[in-house]
Amino acid sequence: MNLLLSYEVWLVAALILVAMDVVLGLDFILLSFGIGAALTGSSLLLKDILPMPFTGSWEALLTFFAILSLLILVPLRRLTRRPAAGEDETDINKY
Repeated sequence: MNLLLSYEVWLVAALILVAMDVVLGLDFILLSFGIGAALTGSSLLLKDILPMPFTGSWEALLTFFAILSLLILVPLRRLTRRPAAGEDETDINKY
């Protein structure tokens, strides 16, 4: 589990998650996890400059990653929400 304490692993995971979201088109679900992984990797990269309490153990890093990803997912889903069937769309091309 010491592999999770390496920032390179988190940054590679971020690239893979973002690429999978683009290829599979999962409505920004994996994008939020990719952003969370990138921010987790960045916090590990900058832990010498800006010490953070969650960079000491892999359990704390996974908790930080999960909470951060969910905090990114909720507003991202609300911003990119498509109107449901029956909702009034303001599309000028609708005849």
